[in-house]
Amino acid sequence: MERSATVKTHQSQVAFPGGGVEPQDENDPIRTALRESFEEVGISPHHVKVLKTLPPLPTLTSGFFVVPVMGIIKQDAMNTDLVLDAQEVAYAEWVSIEKLLETKRTEHGFPVFDWVGKDHKKRKVWGLTAIIFELIFNSDAETL
Repeated sequence: MERSATVKTHQSQVAFPGGGVEPQDENDPIRTALRESFEEVGISPHHVKVLKTLPPLPTLTSGFFVVPVMGIIKQDAMNTDLVLDAQEVAYAEWVSIEKLLETKRTEHGFPVFDWVGKDHKKRKVWGLTAIIFELIFNSDAETL
């Protein structure tokens, strides 16, 4: 997804759905990730099989720590349209992991991917989002 230009941080950047912990999340990063995915792009928690969390990762530009949550979206959910929160999300679509991997390169020692959306706009996947993609791609299948 591409974040909107009006959010407080990381405006117009490609990112995973996510955000800060709220009281109803009970300090649980999985609950936070599932809630944020539903709020931002309309993916119901019932359509997600959570696999694991990754270690907390710092953002260099905003000082936040992010706990990535890995999961698999059930196929029936991927056949539906995403429902975007226009205040937080400018654009989102289902993206093929294989196509994303074909675009991988390194810039300044960090992974970078390109995503060309159905709207024909080329987007750069970089920074923490690209690092998380790299961690997911390199995950040992046995640990999933």
